[in-house]
Amino acid sequence: MSKEKWDRNRLFLSSGELEIVINENPVSLQASRRKKDIITSAICKVTSNCEFMLTDDVQIYIEWWIHEQNRYETDSSADVDNIIKPILDAISGPDGILINDCQVQAVDCRWLDFFNAEQRINIRIKMLDRDGWLLKDGLFFMHMWNGLCYPTWMDEENPENTLLIVEQMERMLMLRDERLRQKENYYLAKMLMPVQRIFHISRIKGFPVFKVEEIKDKIKAILKNQR
Repeated sequence: MSKEKWDRNRLFLSSGELEIVINENPVSLQASRRKKDIITSAICKVTSNCEFMLTDDVQIYIEWWIHEQNRYETDSSADVDNIIKPILDAISGPDGILINDCQVQAVDCRWLDFFNAEQRINIRIKMLDRDGWLLKDGLFFMHMWNGLCYPTWMDEENPENTLLIVEQMERMLMLRDERLRQKENYYLAKMLMPVQRIFHISRIKGFPVFKVEEIKDKIKAILKNQR
């Protein structure tokens, strides 16, 4: 990563928090696709500039700034509980900052009186694990088995490193599954796995996904060309 890119993201990784501020009205879960796309576009203008994808659990804090009169004396403002899902969807996926909103461990959502007629949304994303991130550039998922996919990063300069990770992850998941077949407690078996979270394939839409053997063949081809 270049020094410029690192400088843009260093504060986020060191603080463990990212704040997104958009000057748009929040929309409810029942809103039209067009209205939801406005929120998604505004949020992605911020998240697409982040070079990292969070891969572990997070907590989300949402503040909706709206004039009290608009909140109470009109029928156009959404319910507080209904504005959460469109926001979580917008921060998830390849252009977002999360793989999937299943990573959200807790949400705090509230509206606050705002003297300005224009509404505003403040979204704060707090990492629960400072090491729970990967570079977006080169990010892909290994499709293991049983629909389980492991996120990792293609090291173009040293592809041997990626190959080692792929082979190690394959061994660890096999050991874990063997313990589960022996009726061992899930949490004890989980200790055989790396810290990096594994995802079900249904939760990684839009990301590059390769089967393990495909990845191995790709890396071996890269190594062959480098010789």
